Amino acid sequence: RKQLLASLHGQIIRIPDLAPLFAHWPTKTNPELDTIRTHIRDWIDAYAPPSTLQALQSSDIGLFGATWWPNSPFQKLRIITYLAIWLFTWDDEIDINDGTMWDEFGAAQIYRDQTLAYVRYTLGIDTKSPEVTNRVILNFAPIGASLKAAYTREQKQRIYEEMRFFMEMSEREQQLRLSGIIPSVDEFWNYRLGSSAVTVCLAFHEFSYENMHLPASFHEDSDVKSIIRYTNMIVSATNDLFSVKKEIERDAVDSLIPIMYYHVGGTVQAAVDEVVMFIKKEIKAFDAAAERLDRKYQDAESDMRRQVRVYVEGCKYTTTGNLTWSLSTKRY
Repeated sequence: RKQLLASLHGQIIRIPDLAPLFAHWPTKTNPELDTIRTHIRDWIDAYAPPSTLQALQSSDIGLFGATWWPNSPFQKLRIITYLAIWLFTWDDEIDINDGTMWDEFGAAQIYRDQTLAYVRYTLGIDTKSPEVTNRVILNFAPIGASLKAAYTREQKQRIYEEMRFFMEMSEREQQLRLSGIIPSVDEFWNYRLGSSAVTVCLAFHEFSYENMHLPASFHEDSDVKSIIRYTNMIVSATNDLFSVKKEIERDAVDSLIPIMYYHVGGTVQAAVDEVVMFIKKEIKAFDAAAERLDRKYQDAESDMRRQVRVYVEGCKYTTTGNLTWSLSTKRY
């Protein structure tokens, strides 16, 4: 790892303009942007850990929410943007080198277990309140309460399963980092698709819209699963492109660019160019899956067709909103 870091320091890379790749997909900002920014600033001041307060305030999480969920009414936008802050603060305890559990695997395991227990309780899956005192975990309370009131048991279970996947892959990522092993590209994607927490956010899509309730058969559809996977990979790869400088500055080599550079060889710029081509390929695959899905529902009732198209459009907004936010945030 030290040798890899040494070879990365001082290298100059050029990240091309990614906007043309997404030109045929919608981009929009929620009209409640100014209001949500105010609410999020107040929430961060009141609840964020002091160690992350300044970084969170400069990250413009309000813009994150407004571009990821541009069509959500304010009360729903407020909750899902709280989710975004919660995910950032939760992960930063483990995933940044000044986090309280960066190199404390045992403490991180307790943290993960307590988080899952508290998520189950706030969603109403479990009835007994767990003994949790960690402030970051407890900040999930308004999110869980909103989902408990709005979601069916099936939907709440889906949220929990995505949260569990996030925790399990967070564990795997930390294990590999602490072992000193540099994972292969395949191993990286195996945990990154969970530790990114993108699927947690996507599980909130139905909540983010009015009058959306898709059946279990929709979520089990192979093309829906493909669309979710492509969305996750596009967002994760985009994030790793824009965060590579910050990652190297904090002596982290667990993102896509350093791992590809290490295993594939060549130059860092070649790794960057390969990731850009990968994003382009994933967008094309997304479009193909979306077309297949649309054909499957062409004879369905009009409201079902509407919901399917809105869901797919929401996944597109996730990727374009993430790009918009990534280009303006100070987090990277």
